[in-house]
Amino acid sequence: MKSTLLVPLLLSATAAFANKPADFGQRPAPWIEHNVAAEFANPSGLARPYFRYWVPDADVANDVLYADLQSIKNAGWDGVEIICLENYGIELAVVDPAVYGYGGAQWREKFAVMLQAAQDLNLTIDFALGPTQGASIPILDPDSPGMSTELAYGSINLTAGQRLEGALPQPVEVNAGYANAPYFYPPVINYTNKFVAAVLARKSNASSVDPRTIQLDYSSVIDVTNLTSNGSLTYAVPADGEYMLLAFWQRRTGYLAAQGAFDNATQADNPASWFAYVVDHFSQDGTDLWTGFTEQYVMDGNNGDLLRQLALYAWEDSAEFRATLFWTDDFITFFEQARGYNPVKALACQFGTSGLPPSTLNNSYFYFAFSDAAGEDISWKLHNDYWQALQEAYETYHLEDLSKWSATWGLQGSLQPYATAPQLAPPWDMNSAAGHIDAPETESNYFDGVIDAFRAMGGGGMMGQKQIFSSELGAHRYFAYAATWPLIINDCQQNYAGGVNRIVTHGFPDSGWRPDTEWPGLTTFEWTYSEMWGPRQPSWQYVREFGDWIGRTQLVLQSGRPRVDIAIYRHKYLSVDIKHYGMGENIFGDSSLADEGYSYVSVSPSLLSLDNAVVKDGLLASDGPGFSAFIVDNSTNITSEAVTQFLEYAGQGFPIIFVGGLPETSPYYCEGCEDCVQSGIQKLLSFGSVRNLSSEADVVPTLQQFGVLPAAHNLSPSPILYVHRVDEQNRVDFFWTYNSDIYIGHATKVTFSVNATRTPYQLNAWTGAVAPLLNYTRVDGGIQTWVDLRSNASTIFAFADSGYFVDVEVPSVHVIMSDSADVQYSPAASAIIAKSTVGGSHVIGLSDNRTVYLNISQAAVAPSTLGPWQLGIEDWTPNPNPWGNYTSVFAYHNYTLNELVPWYNLSAALANTSGVGTYTTQFSWPLANHTAAAGAYLDLGYIFMTARLFVNEDWVGPIDVYTPVIDIGPFLANGTNKVRIEVSTTLRNRLLQVNVTQSWEQANYSTKYGPQAYGLTTPVVIKPYGQVKIPVAAAA
Repeated sequence: MKSTLLVPLLLSATAAFANKPADFGQRPAPWIEHNVAAEFANPSGLARPYFRYWVPDADVANDVLYADLQSIKNAGWDGVEIICLENYGIELAVVDPAVYGYGGAQWREKFAVMLQAAQDLNLTIDFALGPTQGASIPILDPDSPGMSTELAYGSINLTAGQRLEGALPQPVEVNAGYANAPYFYPPVINYTNKFVAAVLARKSNASSVDPRTIQLDYSSVIDVTNLTSNGSLTYAVPADGEYMLLAFWQRRTGYLAAQGAFDNATQADNPASWFAYVVDHFSQDGTDLWTGFTEQYVMDGNNGDLLRQLALYAWEDSAEFRATLFWTDDFITFFEQARGYNPVKALACQFGTSGLPPSTLNNSYFYFAFSDAAGEDISWKLHNDYWQALQEAYETYHLEDLSKWSATWGLQGSLQPYATAPQLAPPWDMNSAAGHIDAPETESNYFDGVIDAFRAMGGGGMMGQKQIFSSELGAHRYFAYAATWPLIINDCQQNYAGGVNRIVTHGFPDSGWRPDTEWPGLTTFEWTYSEMWGPRQPSWQYVREFGDWIGRTQLVLQSGRPRVDIAIYRHKYLSVDIKHYGMGENIFGDSSLADEGYSYVSVSPSLLSLDNAVVKDGLLASDGPGFSAFIVDNSTNITSEAVTQFLEYAGQGFPIIFVGGLPETSPYYCEGCEDCVQSGIQKLLSFGSVRNLSSEADVVPTLQQFGVLPAAHNLSPSPILYVHRVDEQNRVDFFWTYNSDIYIGHATKVTFSVNATRTPYQLNAWTGAVAPLLNYTRVDGGIQTWVDLRSNASTIFAFADSGYFVDVEVPSVHVIMSDSADVQYSPAASAIIAKSTVGGSHVIGLSDNRTVYLNISQAAVAPSTLGPWQLGIEDWTPNPNPWGNYTSVFAYHNYTLNELVPWYNLSAALANTSGVGTYTTQFSWPLANHTAAAGAYLDLGYIFMTARLFVNEDWVGPIDVYTPVIDIGPFLANGTNKVRIEVSTTLRNRLLQVNVTQSWEQANYSTKYGPQAYGLTTPVVIKPYGQVKIPVAAAA
């Protein structure tokens, strides 16, 4: 049992809170205004990253909770997402949930401690609406209205003319299984099978696409529900063929999410002792149960008051729950209102091994299919009707109602509207769903770093006018204690390129003592997923610059409104085609669109009915995302509603491009929809702004014929991508600019379509520096400059009125032509300084018609590799009492190196060393034969984890880990110069040796993973440069 000592508080419970935006919980959610000019150097609040904070249960110490939050704050993260993890609902509890479980008095008290500490530290809070993933509540009787519900069926075969008399067939499938099976069992509960409907259906003479599927004639289906009595049916089977009787039964799924009391000793008056089960996501009852439990058992009293002050988002994770067929108590009525017909006759074809299209998972299929009178299989249309009705119930009762409920507490709702375990999971259209929750959230793990996957969801949030598109970021399978900060930055950039503008880092575990847990401490998810950030990691002392980079980047990406060039039609009731299953999402296959600089996202047809989905001033949804054209790519079907909207858009001259054939049918089973689609498509082709193309490769030339150019136009094809934000209030265009090639650097001239009278700036998210962009030309339609980025590197451009960045002096002239790699303005010298590491004569043309030459001899800038090196290693090892003390102890090693190689190649003794390395060397300046050099860059080469550089004991500042080339000219002295580089590692190599046994996955740690190459492993090169100072005056 842990101490209940309360930490001292510096603020009262009613004090104003600086980091929570004003009126945050209003409906509709207010647009948060950022002032990039004032905040870029040190952003705060929502712009900064969050950590997902895994609190195992209430058996945690108050002082540890406070210390953890303090550590997070000091690292540059401004908030936490609190989750009562309870072993993720899988592993057995190590302390009795009846005492320490979610919803109990002790959890409520610990939640209060965390809220009070957050207030003290000026942190904001998100919190899960339930234990583990937030999709469940503890409940004594899970066989209650509002709990997750499924439909099951029973069937019997009937011969022609047979007289049927007897009991209805009972369900044959009553357990859909678990996405992550728990190691515990609940009290025995007999879930009630409630009769819903019964039908007779004739077996069809038409052949099935899949031989395992039973083909039925849809026109033959007879609804005999009203002929049943007390679970029995008497009926004469028609004589025109073999029939099947199918009876449909509703039941609660009893999908377990968290363990209850030891020995199943539940207590009616103790919610902590109750087992937690997933709630119904398709009904008002489900949402009321879900939010009502949280209000009663977590948010009551002072906790609620503090949440109003400190909290931003009430949150739920992705769906990792299943059902035989998802259902809800009043679904038939809801379906009739949504789709215009009774679903009972079509229910048989909805059942299958996956509940999703057979292409989704290998070897999956539906048990039944329906043919129409012409012998055509119509099951896919009936599936879409079911999925769309389920989608609308989810959006109405779960997403919209969560947002409304959150607003009553001054909060917003946030969740991941997709399923990460496709087998029998909810088949949601995540793009449509993203438009119906305050802050939709994605993740780096399931979306697998595929930029198109983030685009596939992000467009929905934009169309729904959602300012924040969040991501659970940094979970990598088999990377426990092996994730690196460059990997996290890579994850961030892939997310940002797809529209994400807020990350919640996965994650930070409670650092306190736990039963049956040894060094390095509590490790979640059976040691499968990264990462366990915090002081237990050698890199933690160096993470501040990464938190700052994320905060500055997100400040820009949250500012103003999104502007996206192209919308791409996406209509899928599958969360996302994922690389995990060999089918990475691909919403536009040809690279030519992105290589030209066009930005694009997906849009679901249901979002075209939103009030803002209109064309104004040539843009669709002009207040964001402001599309300039719409593409329907290789779609054989389209909704009649989308066709109607397209006709309206085309009538206003808005470009619409069909690629790979025209849609010929509606995805739904509805009278008149086929004719509407077919006639509508033909009408569309009569408009001058509509094209039908055979290939994706034809799209870019067609867009240019329409006069639709990207907001950032690559003049030579390049994988450099752009995210455009428009801050109309401050008259600024921001372009976050990213080389999406993770292997090779790229460069291109680019034209930014902005007001050509504006002043261009470049923002450095690593250092917080803002500088005038000096190498550019003003052209018709915008400003043209050169972009040169190493692999996986990014930068930020801003185009603003003069004086927007009030502390940034801009020269009166700029460079319009130069092959010099580095051009800077020095206000102190009133000069533009051009530098180059390449020998020869460099021509620099200025906007005042002057021409300046930079002449450098080859010898003056010849590079030189630094060395030899002294290496000191601080080796992190387990505490002598690893079960009771998680603090690492250090051993020290020293080496002299003539060559930089991984630590494990230096000595067998370092094979399992993890920790911090300090490299030192020295050199004389100027270098031999380099007297003409004005200064030098130091290229650190490959950065494995973190690196800090000191020259003559001066820290040079944060280093871009993907462009670790630092101008050390200001730090050089004539004579001997000292260089010190500090690097850090993961804990993997040490854990390969220690191989602690907290769980079965951890017990196999050393057999599943290989060692990592620590330290500086590529030459560190000093690159002298020549320079010329060009006198200029400051702009007026």
